[in-house]
Amino acid sequence: MKLLFGEGEQMENEVICDKFINQFLLRGRKFVNYVCFRYGLYSAEVSGKIGEGFVDDFQYFVFTKSIKSLESIKALLKMGHVEDAFIILRASFEGYISSRYIAEKYKDELLNDFIFIPELIATRKVIYQEGKAIIRGTKDVVDYIQRNPSSMKVGKDKKYFYDFYAFLCNYAHCNFSIINDFIDDNGYFTYEKSNNKYIAKVMVIFVYIKLFESIVTVDGEDFLNAREEKECYKLVRESTEFIYDQLEEISKYKWELENDELNKHMKQMFKNMRTSLKEEIGSLKKDFL
Repeated sequence: MKLLFGEGEQMENEVICDKFINQFLLRGRKFVNYVCFRYGLYSAEVSGKIGEGFVDDFQYFVFTKSIKSLESIKALLKMGHVEDAFIILRASFEGYISSRYIAEKYKDELLNDFIFIPELIATRKVIYQEGKAIIRGTKDVVDYIQRNPSSMKVGKDKKYFYDFYAFLCNYAHCNFSIINDFIDDNGYFTYEKSNNKYIAKVMVIFVYIKLFESIVTVDGEDFLNAREEKECYKLVRESTEFIYDQLEEISKYKWELENDELNKHMKQMFKNMRTSLKEEIGSLKKDFL
């Protein structure tokens, strides 16, 4: 793929991306170590009642898992294994979509769907087959909805979700459409090709902005100290400004794709991703955009 910018400018932008990824790792690790706690489980054990505190448990699970995934993504990008980074990024994006959904659409029934029934299915105490959750032994059917990510999109995520998710799914599945990522200039198979590294880094930061916005930079979070809270808000603000500008440039780029329709489609996806950054998911005001 041709450079989106001049060689020097693109290298500079990639360095900035690397710095933001490192900052998300640094702040994310601290948040996990000092903030993430199973409040729902603790409250249930003390009071004997199951309640909304389990939403925190679910969000902190998603966040912790995503920070560990970001370490893997960083390593894969350094190796030039962009396609594998996309595979892991899809899981982080799904985590964000699920986490935001349970927080914004909360009702008690969602705790069964997101937490309790999946645990029972994993331990084979409940069998899920043909769209039904059945208790092993009694054969009783329990209420359970296994939601697809597409059914959980909310807000401005709706505008870009299908295109962005489909793009990531092409890499997560054995999809022949990405064969060119494994073919060299002479038409031979290769595992040494490294396409779209810069685009991958932009997408990674985009997803982790969303994760931080929905879980970290939210009123009421108990940060390690005031300085750490300030640094997290600063990180989300500065990375949002940067990615907002990058997505504008990327959406104007003439992609070397098979046809004009696909080129137009990709441009629109990046425009919709950019627009979604204006949405105030957490407590950070977006008047700087």
